[in-house]
Amino acid sequence: MSTSYSPDQPQQSQSWFGPETEAALHAVVPNVMPEQSLALYARWWQLEAWLRELIYVELRALHGARWIDELRAASGRQSQDGAFSHMSTADSENPLAYLDYSQLLPIIDIHWDQLQYALLERKSWDGRQEELKRVRHRIGHIRRPHRDDLARIEQTLRDLERGAFIACASYNRRMAPRSGKFTDPVTTGWIAAEHPTAQRLIRHAEMQYGVSLDVEVSRRPWATWPNSLESVKGVLWHVDFFLRDRAVNVSALWNATRSIRSLIVHLHVSDPHHAGFTFSAADDAKAISDAVGLCFDAVLHASRRGHGAQGITDMDDRVLTEWRNRAESIDYRIMSRSGWYIVDESTIPISMFGAGGAVEILPNW
Repeated sequence: MSTSYSPDQPQQSQSWFGPETEAALHAVVPNVMPEQSLALYARWWQLEAWLRELIYVELRALHGARWIDELRAASGRQSQDGAFSHMSTADSENPLAYLDYSQLLPIIDIHWDQLQYALLERKSWDGRQEELKRVRHRIGHIRRPHRDDLARIEQTLRDLERGAFIACASYNRRMAPRSGKFTDPVTTGWIAAEHPTAQRLIRHAEMQYGVSLDVEVSRRPWATWPNSLESVKGVLWHVDFFLRDRAVNVSALWNATRSIRSLIVHLHVSDPHHAGFTFSAADDAKAISDAVGLCFDAVLHASRRGHGAQGITDMDDRVLTEWRNRAESIDYRIMSRSGWYIVDESTIPISMFGAGGAVEILPNW
């Protein structure tokens, strides 16, 4: 899941396409596929992908690992797809990826209290859906678009700019809980360093490996700050490891965290020298505290000095892009270029979707 966003600054002109993509586009557009259809598909992808990301984060913050119980409609398609393991993709374990757009709408309706801040006024949102579903049907059935279809989607994206900014910026508005105020297992275990693994690794990792740890929390816009951080809805834990002289092998790291994967909301790897885990405070606090310890061990075991773990000697833009592409191809929870980790109050002015809209003044939430 990666959010498309563009800061309000000049963009360099360059092609992001590999040779295979260039060849396919040259063969198909415009001789077989109208240019407008390609643009329409790209914008729809952007819109629907964003709504899936938004639903995912809010359901994880609300329900923790039990979020999947809200998506039973996806189980049939997902199990059928699972039979073709040789064709699995990063989305294969994401139940939201198996729901049609029309199936996303009831989920949004049920969880309107958690999602409304990022959407339109309720009547406007409901009224917009019939037109959007018509556009989606045209795309799905390879019908030529109406001349106003692209404009309809781009207007919706512009209307969602403010909410998308708040969604991502609130994710990155973080604070470190005071160990004297909060007594939950994560705070006492990792901020007060009372967890056995914390006592074993924090100082040792810093001195011997140049690996440091940062533990913070953020609050979703629909929640209020609680008096306790134990099994609370609407709060996310952010556990970041910074590697001064070492590089993470993302595939090895992800494999090493298999036993706690149901607790992981996101794994963020912006570059080989950082690994950030997000957990939902709605889950059992002791389980999260123990998971942080497992992640700590996994980061140390899945990293090597320099860039050797990835075969990288010079992290220029091209190599970094390839590294990020490989990381994001592993699992839908792995992020490397996502607005969930980039957008904050300092990135204004910003266009979240690049569809003609922008957030120029910091909104309240």
